[in-house]
Amino acid sequence: MRFTCKIYHDNNIILHDKEYNNLREISDDLGLTYQQIADLSSRKTMQQYRKFKYFPNIEIVKIIEPKKNKKKDNIDIDIDNACS
Repeated sequence: MRFTCKIYHDNNIILHDKEYNNLREISDDLGLTYQQIADLSSRKTMQQYRKFKYFPNIEIVKIIEPKKNKKKDNIDIDIDNACS
């Protein structure tokens, strides 16, 4: 499962924008606990840190990769000669 972590200030100053393989990598890179990162990624509306006046916005989003379609064998049938 991959994630993007974007940290920005005032919606136009990007401080950090990077992809990670898991939440543990994000916590190690940012120096936050795993619990803090899990909270940031799961509870989008109830984040207590947003009450501070100068705290940057931290956005952690799971990257959803499209499911790979299994390749089906194409079988060509000549309808005119199929019953002969």
